[in-house]
This record gives sequence, structure tokens and C-alpha cells, in this order.
Amino acid sequence: MAKQHTYILGINAYDHDVSACLLRDGEIAFAIAKERISRDKHDTGFYQEVIDYCLQAEGIALQDVDLIVRNCYVLPVEDMEERLTYEDIPEFMDTKEREQASKSPLYRAKSDKMVTVSHHLAHAYSAFAACPFEEGVVMIVDGVGNYACDVREPGQLTENVNPLARESESYYRFKGAQLETLKKVWLEPARGFLSDEFFFMGGLGALYSRVSSYIFSDWNKCGEVMGLAPYGRPDRLGPLLHLQDGCLVVPEWTSALDKLWLPDVDKEWEESPNKAHWEDMAWRVQHDTETVLLERARWLRETTGAKNLVVAGGVGLNCVANGRIVREAGFDNVWIQPAAGDDGIAIGCAYYGHLAIRKQPRSFVMRHAHLGKAYGQDDLDAALRAPLARIETKSSLSEDVCAEAARLLAEGNVLGWFQGRSEFGPRALGNRSILADPRSVAMKDKLNKRVKHRQAFRPFAPIVLAERAFEIFEGDEESPFMLVAMRVRPAWQASIPAVVHVDGTARVQTVRRDTNERLYRLLLEFEALTGVPVLVNTSFNVKGEPIVETPRDAVDCFLSTGIDQLVVNDTLITKNALHTVISPIVGMYSEVSTMVRTGLEAD
Repeated sequence: MAKQHTYILGINAYDHDVSACLLRDGEIAFAIAKERISRDKHDTGFYQEVIDYCLQAEGIALQDVDLIVRNCYVLPVEDMEERLTYEDIPEFMDTKEREQASKSPLYRAKSDKMVTVSHHLAHAYSAFAACPFEEGVVMIVDGVGNYACDVREPGQLTENVNPLARESESYYRFKGAQLETLKKVWLEPARGFLSDEFFFMGGLGALYSRVSSYIFSDWNKCGEVMGLAPYGRPDRLGPLLHLQDGCLVVPEWTSALDKLWLPDVDKEWEESPNKAHWEDMAWRVQHDTETVLLERARWLRETTGAKNLVVAGGVGLNCVANGRIVREAGFDNVWIQPAAGDDGIAIGCAYYGHLAIRKQPRSFVMRHAHLGKAYGQDDLDAALRAPLARIETKSSLSEDVCAEAARLLAEGNVLGWFQGRSEFGPRALGNRSILADPRSVAMKDKLNKRVKHRQAFRPFAPIVLAERAFEIFEGDEESPFMLVAMRVRPAWQASIPAVVHVDGTARVQTVRRDTNERLYRLLLEFEALTGVPVLVNTSFNVKGEPIVETPRDAVDCFLSTGIDQLVVNDTLITKNALHTVISPIVGMYSEVSTMVRTGLEAD
């Protein structure tokens, strides 16, 4: 039978947030991050699982793929795989994955069907290729990109640049399928211990990650830094970065900043005497980041006259800064790619193949991020047959799951909400969510303590009917991907306290019927009962774990947390009396509880 479709596969390879994206005739068919499959947050390494996921979901084989485009920000993929033949780097290739790679036709392949693209160029394609605008400008800001010697872009801007400098910021102009490089900001090589040079690099994203490491002992806790910032005292610390004549200045980090959190030594984070200092540090880096990003965005608008801005790169996940750019930078429209971090690189790789290599026109607009595969009743039945699930739960098919769920939510229950195709990117957008009633001031603490097991300062986001959002939140912009912070109108703050952060803002997700019919209906049903068209929406996971992907993941998270009920498609699942007996026993062995729950196969 003749081949019916053209397929392009994009891959973010080896370093954090390994992912794949499959295009079918220029439209995203499926996309997945490796962490959703492996259950290891920000997972690195070989990319076999994500490729298999996309191909199996589409029902095709690797030989049906016409083009494969890859990126690894550490080194070009070809060079990385050459290194791995003689260097043992377990985080990029452990023993199991070495065996897996040895059987893959993609590993160390020499084929004109396989192309490598540089990091910021992939970010740029992930943003403009799927945006709703015909022309505009692109802002890419992240922690670190490729070496200058490995960058290949239109309008190359690497002349007189240190070959070992790394990408930090990149700015582009686009029209149709054409992209032009306008400006690049480089990270000069830094001195450091072995491989910790990134900690000392003088870039915007690198500095934010440095503060994250300082406060939370993890470079990838930037979202927590953003959430902590409103608790800080303004100007208690000197500037950590600023612009001078258009150039980024990052003052030297000195021993005066010596109150880093050492989790193996210090008290619990919230009990530390350094907590106020960390709050002040978070305020400082967030303030400075917003100031620099806003000035960069204004420069981009004034230089080009563009009306439309699109954003990607890890710093594009800073929804507070995004809110200021939307409101203050002067663009008519701002669109942020929902997987703005490195998982979204797979989208950019795929679209580079479609637009730049195959010379096809743009035709796809990314109106939602539900890019995973759907799971049916057979998958749920298998999850509920697992021994611990079978004896701890009862389930029933609902005739009107939205009405029933709305009633449970209005009664104060916390629901696991699992519907349709999983979201691609770091935000749960209503298909893999934990939902709750925003009207209770105690709901935030309940969710943090009983369900998410995280610090009390962490805020929760609201989902709201798009046509009602302007009544509740200041501003008329839509935020379908939960990437813009807005101020809650004073008249509504007392009505939805669970989603109002300490500074009066909220990280809003607007919901339309045509992009998520079931979530929209749930909000309508909840509004009919309560008069409030808003729900608390947080990701369906616990601290330190990826968002759930499968019904098996959802059932496991449900049984090991304080979630009251679980809704999977049209099925309502509750815990029975035996759960109160079994759960504490499993919890006593916390180091193996997850393994016990997920490792038992169904009968």
C-alpha cells in the first residue's frame, strides 16, 4: 500500500528533558517527554522510549519516518555519540541504555535522513513555526545553549566570538517560514570545579539557576524561586544582574552570599534561620530578571517595529515576567510556546525539518498542548486489577461525569482528573490535573500538606472560563497554557483565596470549549452550583515526580496521597475502608512504597 503521510521526527537528546515530537504532514501528531514514561523527572539519556511512544501511538514504524532532526545542547548529537563510545557518562548513557542504543538504527547513524540543528535555533522554530502569527519577532532566553563553534543559523552571528562561548539569549525576526537572526548574547567560558562552570556563567538564565541551586540545592527549581519571590523584602540585597548600554552585567558572586541550603546538613528548609535571606534573594533575582527581560522586549519592538512577539527557552516559563512583557512591552500580541523549556526542543527540531529542510509552508497553529496519546477503558481496567488497587478501591461508570465531579468539588473534595491525551510541557492543563474548590482559604494548605507534599509558600493556579476571565483577573489577554501571571481583581480575592498568591496575583489558565470541551463543561457545572467559574488546578503528581501519564500512574498517585476521588474519563474511583488500613502500612516503608504500588502486575 502506498505511503499516505509524510512524517518528521524531532528529538531532544541525551541531556535533561529528553523528548520526541512526531509531525504528520506538518502538524504535530504526538509529543512526549521521557520523564512521563520513565517516571524520572527531567530524565536524560538515550531517546528510544520517546521514539517508540510516538511511533506506536501513530501506528507506524521507524522506516515510515522521512526525516529525523535532533539536538543536544552539550554537543552536536553526532559528536556526543562518538564520545559515548569511549567515555562513561552514566547520566547520558547508563549500562541499560548502552545495550538499548547498540540495537538502535539511529545510534551513530550516517544517513541523509538524519540532521542535527543547534539549540537556540530549535527553540526559535518551536516558537514561531506553531504560533498564530504570520510575522513577528522571537525571544529565546535560557540557561545555556550550544557552543558558538557548533551554532549554524541564518545570518550567522559568531564572528569574533570565542568558539567555546555558549548561547544565552537569541533574538530573531520571522515572516512566514523564513527566520532571520537579529542578535545573540553569549556566555563566556567560566572557571569552575570540573563541570560546574555553568554555575558561574554570567547569563540571565544561568544566574537564575544559580540562585535556585543556592536556595533549594537544585538548579532546576526556578519555578519555586519565582513563587518564593513575593515573600522577600525589596532591595535588601544588591543587584544580581542589570543592563548597561544594552549589555548584560552580572556582578561577581562572592563569599558574602554564603547561606546556601545544604539539605544533608541543615534543618528542614522552612525551619532554617536563613529562610528570610532566601526570600530576599528570590525577590532580588526575580525583580532583576523581569527588569532585564522587559528592557530586551522593548528593544526588540523598537528595533523592528514588530507587533507580534513569540517566546521560548526555559526563562519563558517565568509567568510573572511574561505577564509584565504582555502588559508593558508594547506588543499587540505575545504568544509563549507551552513547552518553552528543553522538552519543547523536539517540536523545534521537527519544524526545522519541515520548514527549513523540506521547504514546506507553515500551516499549523498550536492551539492546545494535548499531544500525548489517549488511554481507554482497557488501560484503566488493567490498572485497577493490580492487587493493591483492587482491594483499596471501588469504581463506577458515571452517566454525567462533569456534573458529578462538580458536585464533589463543591463539597470540598480534591479530585484527580485524568482525561484524554496528556499535555506536553511542564504544566497540567486540565487533562492530567488535580482539581479543587478555590473558595476555601484552607484548600491551599490542604493540597500542599496532604496531596503535593511541598513547601507551604507554593501557590496554586486557577483555571477559568475564558469569557469570564476579564471579570476576575486584570487584563484582557488569554492564557491557555498557564504561562501568564495576572492580578486578581480586589472584588474577587476573598471569593477564590486558594488561588491568590501573597502578592495578589495568580498564574491563570483560560479554558475555551473548542480546545477542551470536558474541562469547559466541568467549569460550567461548578459555576452553576457555586456561582464561581474558577477551579484550583495543579499538576497530577507529588513533589519530585513527573506528571502522571497512564491510568496506572494516576491510580498509584491517587492511592499514595490525600486525593479524595479519581476521575478517569467517565469512571469515578473512590477509596474503600481497606485503604485506611493498607495505606499506612505501605507508607511505613516509604523507600519502597512506590515500587510496591507500581511494580505489582495485574492478575
